[in-house]
Amino acid sequence: MWDKKVIALAIAAVLILCFPGFVGRGAGAVGNSGGGSAAEAVPVPEGLWDSYEQELTLTTVMEENSGTSFQNGDTYDDNPWYRAFKDRFNINLKNMWISNDYGTKLNLAIADRDLPDFCYVNASQLASLEKSGLIMDLTDLFDTYASDTLKSYFEIESDTYETGCLGGRLYGIPQLSYGNIDKFNYVWIRKDWKDQLGLADPQTMDDVLAIAQAFKENFGGYAMGEMQNLDNMNRLAVAYGAHPGIWIELEDGTLGYGTVQPEMKEVIAAYAEWYAEGIINPNFTTTNQDKLFQDAINGEVGVVPWAQWFGYNPGPQIIENLGPEAIFEPYPIPSANGAEVEGNVGFGNIGYIVISNNCKNPEGVFKLINFWCYMMDDAAGNEDLEFISSLYDNNYPNCVRCLTVINPMTDYNQYTKVTDALAKGLDVDVTELGKDASKYNSCVAWLTKQDPDGVGDWLQQGNDKSAYGIAKEYLDSGTYLKDAKWGQDTATLQSVGSTLNDILVEGFTQIIIGEKDIDYFDTLVEQWWKAGGEMATAEINETYGN
Repeated sequence: MWDKKVIALAIAAVLILCFPGFVGRGAGAVGNSGGGSAAEAVPVPEGLWDSYEQELTLTTVMEENSGTSFQNGDTYDDNPWYRAFKDRFNINLKNMWISNDYGTKLNLAIADRDLPDFCYVNASQLASLEKSGLIMDLTDLFDTYASDTLKSYFEIESDTYETGCLGGRLYGIPQLSYGNIDKFNYVWIRKDWKDQLGLADPQTMDDVLAIAQAFKENFGGYAMGEMQNLDNMNRLAVAYGAHPGIWIELEDGTLGYGTVQPEMKEVIAAYAEWYAEGIINPNFTTTNQDKLFQDAINGEVGVVPWAQWFGYNPGPQIIENLGPEAIFEPYPIPSANGAEVEGNVGFGNIGYIVISNNCKNPEGVFKLINFWCYMMDDAAGNEDLEFISSLYDNNYPNCVRCLTVINPMTDYNQYTKVTDALAKGLDVDVTELGKDASKYNSCVAWLTKQDPDGVGDWLQQGNDKSAYGIAKEYLDSGTYLKDAKWGQDTATLQSVGSTLNDILVEGFTQIIIGEKDIDYFDTLVEQWWKAGGEMATAEINETYGN
């Protein structure tokens, strides 16, 4: 019988022959100063889930996150995740550095050619690293070492997988996002005011305006919240069939930017009327997000177009200041013209995991990623709930941001699990919920004692009237448009994208407050086109068009 260590060494030798990237190109070839990838290779275990007989040290870098609440002496370098890596795989994960300015520090590390074994990067950093020859081609490694669970994510999001490929080869593993269920917008309406006035749920945009006006007349303040960046107008634009902020397919089959299409002219004309009628926040040109949230907390506004996370911020502060009856409930954005409303879904990948060419055991990185995916999706019922909780409580997943590849159905599945559990009662056995048990528990805390810390989960996913409940209907029925630019910005958008946006926001604002008439919209489109919009459109069509 062969000794296991001998077999492991033989397998490692074969892998080195088959995959030269396993030994890298050498420190001299990549100019590494020795900080991140100097360890020698250790024998590779036979199975995906097998532990190393010899301790393997892998290096990474981390972003400091103020949302992490370390307990009992835990740190970024010593926490339940890092201890689990050691216990399960005999992998010692070491942080080369931790920074609250991650992007800048990583750019400096790239310039110095001083990378850890692996880290997460943005799209432009990915391209720079590949061009410089600093990172591994992961195509074959992914096929060999990615778990079935990890691979299944990219069966769902094959187009996002492609964004990590350069020249047809995988160089960055997309980290994905928690899913399209998170990407829709809503009209958030203050519940106690609506109930006191006996108002029905809005079915049309005129109904929304009537509710907003009734709030202003009966409770003071202003009718509808807006900010200087016009984000809320853009959220409501789908009511008119407009899709600002994403690229859409036009009637001729080409791709165009939604913000400069004719449908937006109707949106801005309506907004100008609302402003003149006193519906829109009269001080919106100097209002930012913090000011708008404070207005809601102070009871100065009762209708706010927003994303699914409004219940988390400023939701708890509203409850603490105004009482539990003052919660804002989400409603679908209704039609302004009788046509069916389609939501928007933008590209949401959060980054890419890359592996340095100096990494001697890249399969070890895949073991850690596989473990993350296992804990996310397969651990419930297979692992002790206390162990699962130790990894997810206190925002501890922030400690392994460098490893996260997220199931794109995570929040969709979470919503169905939590609502199914709540339908059974407020004291169900949460063992089978795994990491989602905390969501169920916080919904129960809201329902039983109006705990402000539970209102966010309740409004996001705790009931059929929640934001996720509404979003699920969009997804299940397919009534949404997906951004045709499913990937990074092209060169022109990277260089002048903010300038192009400023042209539109400033010009739209002038129309809304009455300094320009509505036909100025056409002038703005021409300015946008000449300032780089024409080149950007050509690039988008070349890169993402049919």
